[in-house]
Parts: sequence; structure tokens; C-alpha cells
Amino acid sequence: MLGAVTDFVSSPRGKWVTLAVWVLAAGVLLSQLPRLDEVRENEEALFLPGDAESTLAYELARDEFPSRGTPTLIVFREPAGLSQPTLDAVDDLVGWLTGPDAPDNVGEVRAPGAVPGLVSPDDTTLYIFAELSGEPAEDPFADTVNAIRDRTAALDLPGVEIAVGGPGGLVVDIVGVFRQIDTFLLLVTVALVLALLIAIYRSPVMASIPLLGVGLVFQLAGGIAAFVAQQFELPVSGQATGIMTVVLFGTGTDYVLFVSARFREELTRHADRHEAMRRTMRGVGGAVASAGATILVASAALLFAILRSYQSLGPVIALAVALMMLAALTLIPAILTILGRRAFWPLQPRLAEGPEAPADWRESIYGRIGGVVLRRPRATLAVTCGALALLVAGLFAYEPTYDRLESLPDNTESVRSFELLRTGFPGGELARTRVFVSLAPGEQALDEGALGKLDAVTTALPGHPLVAGAAGPSRPFGIEAGYAGGPAAEAARASFVSADGDEARIDVVLGTNPYAEEALEAIPELRELARETAADVGLGADSVLIGGETAEAYDTRVAGNRDSRVVLPLILLAIGVVLALLLRSLVAPLYLMATIAFTYFATLGLAVVVFVVVLGQSGVGQGVPFFLFVFLNALSVDYNIYLMSRIREEARTAPLIEATRHALARTGPVITSAGLILAGTFSALMTLPLQDLLQLGFAVAVGVLMDTFITRTLIVPSLVAMFGRWNWWPSRIEA
Repeated sequence: MLGAVTDFVSSPRGKWVTLAVWVLAAGVLLSQLPRLDEVRENEEALFLPGDAESTLAYELARDEFPSRGTPTLIVFREPAGLSQPTLDAVDDLVGWLTGPDAPDNVGEVRAPGAVPGLVSPDDTTLYIFAELSGEPAEDPFADTVNAIRDRTAALDLPGVEIAVGGPGGLVVDIVGVFRQIDTFLLLVTVALVLALLIAIYRSPVMASIPLLGVGLVFQLAGGIAAFVAQQFELPVSGQATGIMTVVLFGTGTDYVLFVSARFREELTRHADRHEAMRRTMRGVGGAVASAGATILVASAALLFAILRSYQSLGPVIALAVALMMLAALTLIPAILTILGRRAFWPLQPRLAEGPEAPADWRESIYGRIGGVVLRRPRATLAVTCGALALLVAGLFAYEPTYDRLESLPDNTESVRSFELLRTGFPGGELARTRVFVSLAPGEQALDEGALGKLDAVTTALPGHPLVAGAAGPSRPFGIEAGYAGGPAAEAARASFVSADGDEARIDVVLGTNPYAEEALEAIPELRELARETAADVGLGADSVLIGGETAEAYDTRVAGNRDSRVVLPLILLAIGVVLALLLRSLVAPLYLMATIAFTYFATLGLAVVVFVVVLGQSGVGQGVPFFLFVFLNALSVDYNIYLMSRIREEARTAPLIEATRHALARTGPVITSAGLILAGTFSALMTLPLQDLLQLGFAVAVGVLMDTFITRTLIVPSLVAMFGRWNWWPSRIEA
């Protein structure tokens, strides 16, 4: 079936038909499909499992407290003590925020003086609490935050540091970074790929063909992915779109390299370009299809994840790679057939005058390497595996981090606001943990009896050693202010009670960074403490939900750990099945999967050493090991497929050792070029101002290079030589 398709594509008439179909289809689809940035989401709770407690708390808050917005903190710090000019400037800013000139989405504003607890005990730091309505990831919200920042930047207060942050400012900064990613990452990736292609081919024509093909697929894939996300209500993160860019350019150029390198080889044997392309696709079409299939099955396995940030990435990557694989099997061969030898101008391949001399490929770099490796396969395997084992030892220093602040640059305003805030306040002021209590039918939160029960829960929570304070309907000004009464307290209580009065909220302030590991560890303990207390006073254990950003980070960790245990082995198994079908063997896929896993752990160990031990970062981003496994396995297996399918092809006409050396000599330069390009595209992530993406870009780039120069060049040929005829069991190849 595949051969019939590629034969048609490379035929004199088929090449033009193929090109016309692609151009027409692309024109129609691009005019009708939405853009991927139109469906992008950045609210963390949307990516959690639907039954996670913080998700349920998020939904309850959205339904029962609809008038509440996203907290945004405006922090003032004056190390010498807050002076009168600073306090006057704060009053003016509060007047603007509560006046008619303020943006429309500014809701409740709590200011020092009117509300206790907003000035630090040492009188050096204060903050204004403003709730902003609207979706934090959308422009109106960002416009309001930026308007507040412009207003504070215009204040003339020497010696006073001012920064606008809190959850609202943090989301705006993260979204702002992701918006820069799309254009900047695309430009960096294109520049890197173009430079590498020109260096490899020394042909401007050949260097532009992959970029044109990948560029077209990039536009189509984004539109189709956006359409699918809309239809199935899948949240797509900004991180997913950035990852799609590098995956598409990396795999796309790899596939084009596989086709173009074999086409160049066949042009030296056949005068007719159509026959040369027909033989090219007969030789590498199955490898390209299998390489694409491995990524497709890996992407399909992501659908079994419960963390929706992983789950939603599957369709995005699968659609992009499926389109690229289709283009590599149809569009790219058609374009190359149309151009023929001119595609490689000015170094056009010439028709060889006679059969290739064995010395030609034996004396090449990879021919010589193959000779050394295949003469002493056991020694080669021992040395290389020993070196990689040393890198695996770096995992002893592995430490994950869930801190969203750590991922942003230090000069980001939301990060600076937190640093200012925690000099005078508990770190949890940045993002309070929310405790929601549902009352029994007929009970009202502000009734005396219910208020007493809620007070019991409120006062019990500071019993946890990590809780610095709490506030709720009974104590709207905090634990320290005591059980409040009077008109001011009655007005303040309203912010802690739902509109219908049967839901209450208690705000908990942790005494540490709300995104730190110890804060996450406190969440299950707080949930247990709150439920036990609620049950003791007659509220019912199931009436309590704890949410907020710290709880969301904890639930993300729980779901992520589950997905790593379930999805990653599933991906490895699926890749093994594809290899077994391609090679018609049960033995070779087993040791190939083992090399994939070994390379992964060595790469992750090296990344831990670089970022945690050498650079002193607090840990490795929580999603980095997961995404590294997915991409390193799904992408580097392309080289397994390309090498092993060529070994199998050569083994039909030569002894296995000779076939392996010949295959290594022929595929080595192509795999090296492809590996350099794939590593280059992922290294583009290292230019972005997000620590998680920098770590992921470095890890994948290093892993691909390790796979290219060590695993595929040294380890796999050694194993092939050691297993001999058992490589293909239960099938057989007669030389």
C-alpha cells in the first residue's frame, strides 16, 4: 500500500498532482481553521483531573463566589521605615483604584489602615490587596495589571521599592512570556535549522525545502489542533504550543533528511530522477512511516494521562507529526522529484560510471568507526555503558520543584513583589490557601450556630506548624484580631460567604513560599485537620474542600506521579511494538528499548548534575522528566528505525557484520546531521526566559546528541554483532 502511494508520488504525472492537492488543501483549510493561540489556556486548575480536590474547590469558588476576582498585590517596601510621603502615595493609589478613573474590572480593594494586617510588624513593608475580575490570561486583565504598574512606576518615592504581583501579576507575567515564545521561538528555530541545513548540504535550495515543507505543516497543524481543542474542550497551554514548534521542526527536518540523503545516493545510480525517487521511497518510506508511527503511539499514550496538561499535549503533537509524516511521504518526494538534481545545486550528484568500490564506504568516518566497533563489540559495549552509568548516578541529587516563581526570571515584577513581600510578611500572603465549607441544608453561614462551627475550623487550622494565620467569616480580620463584631466586621464577613449564604470560605496564610515543597507537603495534613475538626463540630468531613494555588500544585504532583508510573511504561511498550512490526523480530526491539531507557536515565542524571549541583537551582521542573522521556524516546527511536531497517536491508545481500558496517557507513552521516538539527531545535528552548523550558531544551538536546553519537553509533552496532542471527528471531534473513 505504502509502496503504491510513493510510486505514484514519484511518477511524472503524480508529482504534479501531489503538489497541487497539497497547495489547494492548505489554502482551503487555513482560510477556515482557527488559530492555536485562540484556544490557549493558562489557568492551572483547568489542567488538573476533574475529580482532584483543588479542581472541585476551583469549580465551587467559580459558582458560589462569582463576584470575586483574582487577588493582585501592590507591595511597597521602605527599608528605613514607612515614611509619610509613602503613606500619602499609598492613599492616592487606593483613591484611584476605588475611584471612577480606575479600570472597570477592579473589584474589592483592601488598604492599610482600613484593614488590619496589611502593614508588616517592623513597619517597613505594606501591601494593597485588589481583586481583579475577568480571565487572567486575557488582554483586559493584563491591561489592568499593566495600568496599575504604570501608575506605581510614575510615583516619585526615593528609597522605596514597589512591585505589583500576587496571583494576578504572576499569571500576567507567565502569559506574557508565553506570548513572546511563539514568535521568538519560531524565529530562533528557523534560524538554527537553516544554518545547520546550509552547513550540511551546502545548497541553498536543499536547505529551503525542509523549511518550506515544515512551515506549511506548522500552519496547518496549529489550525487543526485548535479546531480539535475547541470541539473536545481540551485546554491547550502555552507550553504545549512551544513544544509543538520544536517537535515539528525537529522531526520534520529529520524526515526530509532521511528522504533527501537516500535520494542523493540513488541519483548516483540512476539517470532518471523518477526512478531514483521511486527506489528512494521504497528504501526509506517504511522507516519514515515507522518513525512517525512511534511518535503517534507515544502521543496516543498521553491520552491515558489524568493530568490534562499532559493529556492535551497528545493530540497537538500527534496531529503535527501525522501531517509531517504525510508530507514527508508525499509532498517532499514530489518537490524533490520535480527539482531532481537541481535540488542539490551547486553540488549536484553525478551518475556513477561504475559500481561502488567497497573501499569508498569502508574508508569513510563511520565505516572506520564501524570497523573498530564490530571487531571488539564487547569491549565497546562495556566502555560506553560504564560511561553512561556514571551519568545515571547524578539521579541521586534529583529534586523536583513545583515553584512557579522559580521558572520566571528574577527581574520579573511578580517575582520581585514576592521577594519584597516576604521580607515583612509570611510567604503565604502571595497566594492564600482556600478552605471551602459547605453547610447543611437550611443552615446559613452568618447564623450564630453556624458561625461558631466555622470559627472552630478557623482556629484549628493555625495549629498546623506551617500556618501563619487564618481568616474567615468569624474572624474576617485574622486570628490575631479575635472574634470580630460590629458594623465593620459584618461588612468584612460578606467576602467570606457565598451569595446564598450556605457556603463559607476560610483563607489560610502559610508561613513559607506557597509553591515550595514544604508548603505542598502541608496540604494533605491541612485537609485532614480541617475535616477532623469539621466532623467534631457537626459540619461533616465531606463538607470541606481545600483549594488555591498551593493545593493545585500538590494535586498536580500527585497526578503527575501517577502518569509517570502508568503512561511512560505504556509509551515504551508501544514503541517496542512498532519496532517489532518493522523489524519482524522480538529480540532486537527488547535491547533497543533497553538502550532507549538507559540513555534517558543517563540524560536525566546529567541534567540534574548541571542544574542542581553545578548551577545551584532548587530542583528540576516537575514536568521535565516526563516530557524528556516522551520526546527522547519518541524522537530518538527514529534513528533506531533508520539504522536497523538499513541493516536488515543490507543483510539480505551480505553477512551480518559486513551489512552492519555498510549500514552504519551509509546512515551515520544522515543520523548525525539529523541529530544535530533535532538537538539544535530543542536547544532553541534554552533561549526562553522560563527555567522549566530551559531545562527541558538542554536535556532533550543533550539526550539526542548522546543517542546520536554513543547509543546509535557504538552501543547498537555492538549489540547487533553480539546477538548475530538472533537479532531477527523468530524471523530469519538469508544472506
